[in-house]
Amino acid sequence: MRVEMNQKAIAVCSMLMAACALGQANPGDAKTFNNPVISGFNPDPSICKVGEDYYLVTSSFEYFPGVPVYHSRDLVNWEMIGHALHRPSQLNLDGLECLQGIFAPCIRHHKGTFYMVTTLIGRGDGGFVVTAQNPAGPWSEPHWIKGAPGIDPDLFFDDDGKVYMSGTQKPENMVWKSHNTIWIQELDLEKWELKGERTTLFDAAEFRIKGSSMWGGKESFLAAMEGPHLYKRNGFYYGTFSIGGTGHNHAFAILRSKNLLGPYELNPANPILTHRDLSRTHPITATGHADLVQIDGDDWALVYLGKRPITEKPVKVEREQFILGRETFLSLVDWSGEWPVVNPRGKIGRSELVQERPNLKDHPFQSNRWNEEFSDSALHPQWTFVRTPRTDWWSLAERKGFLRIQLRPETAAEKVNPSFVCKRQEHHDFSIATRMEFNPVKANEEAGLLLIRDRGNYIKFTLVTENGAPTLKVAFRSSPATNDTVVAQAVVAPGPLHLKLSAEELSYSFAYSSDGRQWKTVKAGFDVSDTEYVYGGKYTGPMVGMYASSNGEPSGSVADFDTFIYQPE
Repeated sequence: MRVEMNQKAIAVCSMLMAACALGQANPGDAKTFNNPVISGFNPDPSICKVGEDYYLVTSSFEYFPGVPVYHSRDLVNWEMIGHALHRPSQLNLDGLECLQGIFAPCIRHHKGTFYMVTTLIGRGDGGFVVTAQNPAGPWSEPHWIKGAPGIDPDLFFDDDGKVYMSGTQKPENMVWKSHNTIWIQELDLEKWELKGERTTLFDAAEFRIKGSSMWGGKESFLAAMEGPHLYKRNGFYYGTFSIGGTGHNHAFAILRSKNLLGPYELNPANPILTHRDLSRTHPITATGHADLVQIDGDDWALVYLGKRPITEKPVKVEREQFILGRETFLSLVDWSGEWPVVNPRGKIGRSELVQERPNLKDHPFQSNRWNEEFSDSALHPQWTFVRTPRTDWWSLAERKGFLRIQLRPETAAEKVNPSFVCKRQEHHDFSIATRMEFNPVKANEEAGLLLIRDRGNYIKFTLVTENGAPTLKVAFRSSPATNDTVVAQAVVAPGPLHLKLSAEELSYSFAYSSDGRQWKTVKAGFDVSDTEYVYGGKYTGPMVGMYASSNGEPSGSVADFDTFIYQPE
């Protein structure tokens, strides 16, 4: 690929970047919304529009079902309607770490069919496509694409009926350690095979030209070219991608060409979205990995990932404390000119916590996702598991109105599928409460609540038996430690228990009750800000839920839960 950029374009670029740095005030009478639009662990968003409906998917890594599917009518209110990988036959996560699994899905719709393309990292299986007529499911078995290297695949349906797949790969002659490129090749949807020649569409080395804002004098700005997408508008092919890695240097850029395979012209205002030159304690950092969607005419929107650092705590260089993981943000886009402009009536090229709302009718969903009584015949799509479950160790039928969880030898610290039913933590300040009926018989048996970043970093609030007495324990594990540390414990009376875990950013409190009204504290203000727990799950985010284990030994015991309440504070 050849990137063309003249001196006039460089001058324009400088002026636009200056305007971007200064920003513009939001109109006082603008209708606004709050970012992020999908909070908690929801990175690498991809979006498509069908009629008046919008559908969005995000990465899921080690969690099953894989690739959550969200639906919206107004781009602000989103409801999880299912998963693209919802059967064990579709997704083998056995033995994978949290930095493996499903990376960066892309969702597209063409002639009545939904397509989701992604990669499974850690299995050696590469990229695959699943299809559906209904985005809520069911989705097909995977169509594995042989010879498709790298991560972050994209599907592009051209006007002539041809379909193209693209992704990332390392070049034969690497200029620096993180140098990579984006390839494109035609895809046969009947045989599910790549055909024809593969072309290098974008090469990060092309941006190391003098005066390019993509280069910025730092090779770290050019690291990890990823998340490519292709669009066609007004006779031009537009290619987008992110660069700089998913950390502080993250940035989103766009190029165009009259020909699909190039040469491509660099937008002089690139990157069109970035916070890399802002403070690491800015309310939003690491913006990038984005996807465009047309609302109507020249009005478009951009969905992208970002992080919300906890600014009250000391920030170590390269280790921002963003406890919620990478979340999904939204900005409006004006595409009335040759190039799209992100957040045109706000701080141009920036993401903001409060932004102008799309010109769409407000469409909130009546969701009960924060108050679960387990009265349905199946779990709500919000509930998920670590790795692929191979047996039905949970049930909603064995005891009506309860979620019954079997105690099994597997634990949260292993690369296994433990008895853990969880959902995303969506707020910095929150509380969860559950009513549990559990009678531990042996010292190795436990059940209760678990808050986890990854298998080396978690907090347990569980009931055990110790010296013949039922005892609640708060246990903490933070890497590189290989054992749990008991933080606090309390002997309790036999019988049903209400358990409550509360968080104020990185400070956690634990309480219990026999009636759900009068609470007794087991531990208050447990601060984890100076531990590795904060940095666990680099690509994921904290998950909370109900946990049970017999810790390496067989058990016939079960734990019953008849409520689970998640409450933002």
